[in-house]
Amino acid sequence: MMSTGAMIVAIVGVLGALFLAWRGLQAQGLSVERKVRMATIWLAIIVGLVLVIQLTGLHLAS
Repeated sequence: MMSTGAMIVAIVGVLGALFLAWRGLQAQGLSVERKVRMATIWLAIIVGLVLVIQLTGLHLAS
C-alpha cells in the first residue's frame, strides 16, 4: 500500500496534470461546459485507473 507521502505526491501530480490540461483547453477556445465535461471525463479515467490498480493489488514499483 502507498505511504501517506507517496499519496500526497501522486495527488499533487494529478492536480498539476489536470491544471495543465485545463490551460491547454483554454487555448483552444472551448466553451466552459465543454471544458468541464472533458475535465470530468479525465477525472473519471484517473479515478478508475487508481481503483483498478488498488483493487487488483498491482504494484507499479518494487
